[in-house]
Amino acid sequence: MTVLLRDTFKAWIDRAPGVPPRLIMIGDVRVPNNGSLARLTRRSPQGINPKILILDVNAQQPAGTAQEEMTTVPLRYEESPPQDEYGQVMIAHSRGEIVVRIGRTH
Repeated sequence: MTVLLRDTFKAWIDRAPGVPPRLIMIGDVRVPNNGSLARLTRRSPQGINPKILILDVNAQQPAGTAQEEMTTVPLRYEESPPQDEYGQVMIAHSRGEIVVRIGRTH
């Protein structure tokens, strides 16, 4: 069972000079098997509120046999330039969701 580690999720828009703005979302999930993979993917279609970006957590078990051991996997999603002026990101998984307010860097 994949578990979202709620306190690890952060989102911000990087507005470094000389490059287009970039939305960055990071966080961690705990997966049951060593060697499992997880990633954030943009939901399609998005929800009805264009100011909330929805990302799904997709986790895959390793092929063959793997040692059952809870492992933390870091996640990262980037969108450059952001497709809208998002205020929040919702990270969704079959066991729940987390909503993160987007911070700003200059």
